Amino acid sequence: MSTQAPTLTMVAGTTYRFSAAWASDDGNSNTHATPIDLTGCEAILMVVSHQGETLLTCETGSGIELEPAQGGINLHIRPEQTAGPIAPHWAGARYELRITFPNGDVFSLLQGRFQLQPGVIHG
Repeated sequence: MSTQAPTLTMVAGTTYRFSAAWASDDGNSNTHATPIDLTGCEAILMVVSHQGETLLTCETGSGIELEPAQGGINLHIRPEQTAGPIAPHWAGARYELRITFPNGDVFSLLQGRFQLQPGVIHG
């Protein structure tokens, strides 16, 4: 799986959701990829400033829900997590999504730039 993901862009004070499925290519082009079993796993998505300051965090049970048998990862950033004026430290922000397995293995699934844009509608 590639660890390079597109830039995530959202409008401040709005809802952002995405879903992904993690699967393994078994090497046989005639079959479908096999979902990674996420039973017992923990997930975290963190957005940090260019200087490393944590700007936003979502974790399993608090913004991230896993669908273990399907390898599914569902992310939900709530409006209040980005509401208000956009501070300068959001410029150059980056994100990373990591999965930790019960045996201690940690995988970085996605990482890239995070852009927070001001909205036109306020309130």
